[in-house]
Amino acid sequence: MEALTQGLQPRDIIALLLTNILAFLLFVFLLKKYAWGPLLAMLDARREKIKSDFDAAAKELEDAQKLRAQFDAKMAEIRNIEREKIQEAVKRGEAIASTLEEKAREKSGQFLAKAESEIEREVRAARLDLRKQTVDMAILAAEKIIKEKLDDQKHRQLIEEFITRLGETRAQ
Repeated sequence: MEALTQGLQPRDIIALLLTNILAFLLFVFLLKKYAWGPLLAMLDARREKIKSDFDAAAKELEDAQKLRAQFDAKMAEIRNIEREKIQEAVKRGEAIASTLEEKAREKSGQFLAKAESEIEREVRAARLDLRKQTVDMAILAAEKIIKEKLDDQKHRQLIEEFITRLGETRAQ
């Protein structure tokens, strides 16, 4: 600083100092009026925008959390409905299986009764056929023994009585 003030009078130094102070104050006043005001206003506006953006983000986060809770509740409800539908389908399947099983038993019972009836009819037919064959064989045997032919109706009557008595003795 001495190089600047060399050869200057103290009065000139004070005038220079006052001029510099005055220029600085003028510069600060102009900055405040034209630069600081708009700059501070811009910073305030930016601060308000950031605050409103932050508040909006917090509100959206809260809304998203509410939607998430609603979504989770709906999913739980859907799972319950799904579980109920599966249980209902299982019950219906069991009922259908039970019905089919009952029908199968009924049909097998009918088939068995029909088969037993058929067997009984066949046994009766076989017995009648066997009885006729036995009668015929007895008649032939009697003819050979006696060597004469008896009255066919009388013969049959005697043999049938014999077979009937034979069947009664077996049944006892």
